[in-house]
Amino acid sequence: MGSGAIPVGLDYPFAVQGKSTSAFARCARALLRVATHNDLDALYQVELECFREHRFRKDHLDWILANDKALTLVEETDEGRILGALMLLFEGTACRVLSVAVVPEARRGGLGTKMMQATEDAARERGSSVVRLEVSTQNLGAVEFYRRLGYRTDGVLYGYYSWGEDAYSMTRYVAPNVDAGRTGRVRRA
Repeated sequence: MGSGAIPVGLDYPFAVQGKSTSAFARCARALLRVATHNDLDALYQVELECFREHRFRKDHLDWILANDKALTLVEETDEGRILGALMLLFEGTACRVLSVAVVPEARRGGLGTKMMQATEDAARERGSSVVRLEVSTQNLGAVEFYRRLGYRTDGVLYGYYSWGEDAYSMTRYVAPNVDAGRTGRVRRA
């Protein structure tokens, strides 16, 4: 691969010749782990960096971290910097994506795709058969990202957000790990 070439496997179709791959390299070394209450301040910082408005409040992040039916995963560099956060809520046989956030300097390097793959793995582990999410109808980049990953639009949720914006409801069916529900252990393929 030449110095200006784009690495194969990036999660976006708009690759531009000569684009820097440093974010991709940083993301490739990121470590996925379960977040704890010790990460609350860093998670809030990710919210501030990723969302100009309508971000989660710190007390809401605290509630998610404390909820037994929720799972928060973070992508962390070897140096301990959180590059991205993924927040999930398990409701019956559904895994609901509450938030996917990747800090600006780590975007377009496959991190979002990696986190969504982790979502589907977590859903299977917990016996979920479907992953659901809501995304603003105005966030066309995110809508296309989820479509490329196999998510389908179920419909429009008019006035879904508290500020009045509409959202698409999107779904992807995943085959649950049938052994996980019976034994609590994950079956490896």
